[in-house]
Amino acid sequence: MPKQNFTLLDYCGPLAVGGLFTTILFLLSLAMNFLFIRRNDEITAFEKLGAKFNLRVGPHRVSLVKRCTERRIDMD
Repeated sequence: MPKQNFTLLDYCGPLAVGGLFTTILFLLSLAMNFLFIRRNDEITAFEKLGAKFNLRVGPHRVSLVKRCTERRIDMD
């Protein structure tokens, strides 16, 4: 059996699959955060992370998320 020769594209396959998996997981998390979390629910960790970068990644406004996280820090 002859020895196989791999190209650069062959080595990039696992990286592409990992990147695609991460992208799909992020998009599913974002969709679930908007679909299943209501405005009267508590703020999720995903929204707290988004508030650090001024991104709205859930049903709550960024200003509300920042206000609630600052209030929790003051209480500690």
